[in-house]
Amino acid sequence: MMSFRTRISATAAAVLAALLAVPPVARAQNQTPVQMPSPIPTPSPNASPLQYPAYGTPAPDVEQLTPRPGVPVVVNLEQAEKIAVALSPLFQNQNAQWAIIHAKYTSEKQALFPSLSAAGALSKTWSTEGGALETPAPGPGGTPGVTVHSNYTSDSAQLTLQQLIFDGGRTIAAIRSANESDISGRGTLLRNLETLQINVATYYYGVLQDNATVAADVQLVREFEVNEDSVRAQIRNGAAARSDLAGAQYQTAQARGQLVTAQGTAIGEQALFATTLGLDADTQILPQQIGEESAGTNPTYQASLKKALVLRPDYLAAQYAVYSGEDNERYAKLARFPVVTGSASYGAQRTLYDRYNTFGNDSSLGLSVAVPIYDQGQTNYNVAVAAAQLDEAKASLMQTRLQVESDVRSALANLISARANLVQAKAEQRAAQVSLDATQAQYKVGANTILGLVTAEANLSTATASYITALYGVRTAYQNFLYATGASDLQL
Repeated sequence: MMSFRTRISATAAAVLAALLAVPPVARAQNQTPVQMPSPIPTPSPNASPLQYPAYGTPAPDVEQLTPRPGVPVVVNLEQAEKIAVALSPLFQNQNAQWAIIHAKYTSEKQALFPSLSAAGALSKTWSTEGGALETPAPGPGGTPGVTVHSNYTSDSAQLTLQQLIFDGGRTIAAIRSANESDISGRGTLLRNLETLQINVATYYYGVLQDNATVAADVQLVREFEVNEDSVRAQIRNGAAARSDLAGAQYQTAQARGQLVTAQGTAIGEQALFATTLGLDADTQILPQQIGEESAGTNPTYQASLKKALVLRPDYLAAQYAVYSGEDNERYAKLARFPVVTGSASYGAQRTLYDRYNTFGNDSSLGLSVAVPIYDQGQTNYNVAVAAAQLDEAKASLMQTRLQVESDVRSALANLISARANLVQAKAEQRAAQVSLDATQAQYKVGANTILGLVTAEANLSTATASYITALYGVRTAYQNFLYATGASDLQL
């Protein structure tokens, strides 16, 4: 499971410069202060008119996305999760593993029913002329000396029924153990399903965040390019030193570097999103744009833990693994009990000679008892192995509980922190906007320099980037909290 990348570099965090102010020359004509654009992500950077990379040798095949039949171009999170359940080869592999466990339980149940078998045979026997036999010919008086060739056909059929009567409860123990293993395996599969869900959500929000970053970096480059033009105009008018141009060019070059890096990151995240859903890496499938939601009430740790211990499939799987281990140990010990089996059979046989035939049938009814006396320690070994496996399952259960407690506490703390961070990021953004408005006003009357203006723009860009990161950070933290408590809405 992967976590979001957070871009915190100072000027690099000039990510959403989509909020950057209007350049110096334009400001003289436009008194409207710079406004922050909506943090809602723009469409994929692959749809941008900019080439990839924006500055460098074009590579259009890397950025190109291809629509797939039956796959929507834009999906919400629930749709993305359902596509992943249907198409993800990883989940299909895990589902197949559980199917093997389930098949064993289905097979074990059949041991309670009688077994029925049928057998048949057909044979043809003949001899050469020299192989004739002198036998009493059938008929009145049985006159001896009549030659009968050994040419005949025989067929037979038999039906046998067997039923286990008593084995000390060993079969029942095996069935219960298989049933509990089946439940445990299903719990593991459900947890794998939840893991798939959190991975989809992670890449879903990752694509949105990276696309927003690209959009911001594009705006930032444009802002610094306009600043360059403004400085050149001021140099021509004698209002600025030539050294100011180098500073403006430095900011532009840095912003362009950020942009091409962000483009590559967004394309890579898009590929991860598609392949996690079980689609080709170049499939055109984009997350639906989202807005900010209300924070909501933070749950308590005790309530969250109580919920997790009821809902977490992996914890339930660990519990049933212990139950299965207990019955498996009982199964191994019951090998010392005698086994009583009842059987019944019916058979018929017919032999056809050249002109004569014979027919006969037989039936039987029996009861057999097998008493184990000495098996060279095999039963003792099986019991010891089963006991060790039970101890291992108990230890795994305890470890799983501790993991649940750790997951819930950590996820809850991260959710609370993410919500609080979003509030502070909004405040930071507002403060940066006010600072930029003041710097713009000062610059217009000559009370501030181009360096001060660029710094204020970069600060607003950084603050906006922090806000975008915090916005998606809350969404991701909430998904991780659901994962930690096992509150998934996906079903097998």
